[in-house]
This record gives sequence, structure tokens and C-alpha cells, in this order.
Amino acid sequence: MSAMPFRIDLLLRRLREQLWVRPALWSLAAVAVALLAALADSVLPARLAPRIEQETVASLLRIIASSMLAVSTFSLSILVGAFASVSGNATPRATRLIVADDTAQNALGVFIAAFIYSVVALTALESGYYGQVGRLVLFVGTLAMLGYIVITFLRWIQVLSVMGRMGNTIERVERAASEALEAWMRAPCLGGVALAEDAPADGEEVVAGATGYLQHIDMAALQAAAEACSGRVQVLLRPGALVHPGRAVARLRPGGPLPQERREELLRQVADAFVVGNERSYAQDPRFGLVVLSEIAQRALSPGINDPGTAIVVLASLARLLIATGAPREASEDADEAPRHPRVAVAPLDEADLVRDALDLIARDGAGQVEIAVRVQKTLAAVAAGAAPPLAAAVRAESARALERARRSDALLEDELALLADLAHEARTVPRAVR
Repeated sequence: MSAMPFRIDLLLRRLREQLWVRPALWSLAAVAVALLAALADSVLPARLAPRIEQETVASLLRIIASSMLAVSTFSLSILVGAFASVSGNATPRATRLIVADDTAQNALGVFIAAFIYSVVALTALESGYYGQVGRLVLFVGTLAMLGYIVITFLRWIQVLSVMGRMGNTIERVERAASEALEAWMRAPCLGGVALAEDAPADGEEVVAGATGYLQHIDMAALQAAAEACSGRVQVLLRPGALVHPGRAVARLRPGGPLPQERREELLRQVADAFVVGNERSYAQDPRFGLVVLSEIAQRALSPGINDPGTAIVVLASLARLLIATGAPREASEDADEAPRHPRVAVAPLDEADLVRDALDLIARDGAGQVEIAVRVQKTLAAVAAGAAPPLAAAVRAESARALERARRSDALLEDELALLADLAHEARTVPRAVR
């Protein structure tokens, strides 16, 4: 019972990421409106309605039908081009964010629905389906739809001016990463308790049912399984980890002996709480957005593209994310509340992984370019300036690694290496300000 809301929420989230869902819903609504307009003939007497000629409504519907088919085709071609641009110039992992864009899905849905509405309404109109009042309602509804089409088209033009551009892609990924990091900061253990390093390792290990990336964990289902056996559940891996049938993802520790049938039922319930997919997901994985931003910078630094400016823009995004993440947490009003899933212990996220995911590979690929090496050290210094101790220690270690990479590069001069050493010293000493 507890797993049902989670599964429904997960299904709705996945449907929102599908490009066909909103056009399909809009189309069904358009057909319903076109056909239900005839009900007005049985509600209002014809003498109270102004007379609308059938040809007037038919002409308007023909215009909408012909134009919306062309606009829908044009919009689909633009979207396909934007997907290809993001995948080729940024990273394929960012394409999902473009597909899930609300404005793009709404625009495409409105255009396709308007086409279907006009075709259905025109067919019904010419077959004598509407009376005088029905034609009036259809005419008013068509005018309202035409006005909404114009508003949607103007918004769509604004989206087309930025969709697929590198800056817009970086902004979308940064927003997704920020939401995931904020969710992690609100619930570092997904609503459970932290799994101690010296936690007992006894109990029944649960392995993944498939090979892929751990995308989501149903914490309510794990809590229910733990309560059913008066025991505890230990979550050994966090979302984003690569799992396979030979790797344990959790450990069930019952409070006492269980019948074999009941034991197997609980183990299946625990295993079903872990959703595995072919790709990582942004929702419960705060590291994934940082990885995607890093991939964009790495591609920009590749010899075939050679665009250090894009890498510098990405470093600015990473600086904002890490600074917001590393700031000391203030105690909130909910800090003293008990965790929602006290019987579920989750392996904590190592904050050093956030720094490594964000900057390590950029420092590697940009070690021979002084502008990138300098920006990496300044980014690390900015993060260290206000970071809590765990993240500050990771920043100092990453700064030393980046400096060592630069020293092993043959492309930098002595004065450039001296500048990098000074900047690395700032990061290690946690400066108050960054130049």
C-alpha cells in the first residue's frame, strides 16, 4: 500500500518527460470540445442565439486546419534539430531536459490539438451535426482557441530563439542540478537515518534485479518492510550507483526469526523498492547534474571543438552550485523532527565526490590551458571561502591535484605555474575574497 503513491509519482514524472503525452491529452480534449458543442442545441432555444452561417464557421476551421498542420510539422523539425544540437554540442545526457520542457510540450500539444479539433469540428459541421446554437458555441470556441494559439505561438517564438543554444542548455542543467542538490540538503539520507561506518553487517543482503543505474529508492516501502519484521533496512548504495545482480544494494535485518515464506516476501518487497534504469536520473542523484555540466566542459575542451569559453561558463555554474551546497547549514524549524523513515539507514553521500565530479576531469583536460587552469583554481578558492569543513577539505585536495596536473603539463610557462601556485595557496588557506 505504501509503495503505490511512489509508483504513481514515478509514473507521472516519467510521463512528463515524454514528448507525446501532452499532445495526446490536448488532442483528446479538443475532440471532446468539438463534439460536446452540439449539446448546446438541447440546452438553449434557437431563437435566443444569433444566427451564424455554417460557411463562416467552416472557413475559419479550414484556415486553422491547414495552418496548424504546417506549424506542427515545423515545430517538430525545430525540436528534432534542437535535440541533435544539444546531443552533439553539449552532451546527450542533457537532451532529456529539452524533451521535458513545459513550453515546448505545451506548444506542440496546442498546435496538434488545434489541427485535430478543426478537422473533427469541420467534419461534424458539414455533416449537419450542429444546430443553430451548436454552431454559435462552436464559433465562439473556435475564436477562443484561435486566440490561445496566437499567444502560444508568440511564446513558442521566444523559446525557439534560445532552444538548443549552449547557454540555454547549461542553464537548464544547472537548474536541474540545483533542484537535486537542494533536495539532498533538505534530506541528506532521503528521509531515513545515516548509516554508520561501523554498522553491523549481519542480515539478509538484497541484490539488484537488473544491471543498470540505481535511479530511485522507495523509502516508504523500505520503512514498511522494516516495520513488518520489527527490524531495520540498511541502504548500501545511493541513487546514481551502477548496480548488477551480484552487487548488494540493501541489507534487511529482521528483529527476530521469520518463516521462510514471510522472509522471501519481505526480501522481494525490499528489492522492488529499488528502481534500476539504463541511465542516471536527476531526481534523487545530486551528483548527476554536476557530472553532466562537467561533460559539457570536457567536450568544449576537446581538440575537435576547442572552446575554452564554454568551459569557463560551465565553471561559473559549478561555482554557484558548490558554493550554495558547501555553505554551512543553518538550523531549521524542522531540524529537531524525527526522520520520516527511522528504520531505514542510508549510506551518506561523501561531499568530496561532489567536488571530484564537478571539477576533477575539467582540471585534467584543461591542465595545459592557462585560462582553464586559472579558472579552476579560482572556482575552488571561491567554494572554499564559505564552505563547511567537509567540503573545504575536499576543495583543498582537489586544488592540489589540479596544480599537480598543471605542473606535469608541458604547455605552461614558469610564470603561469607560479600564478597557479599562488591561486592554489588561496584555495588551501580558505581566503576571504577571490580576485
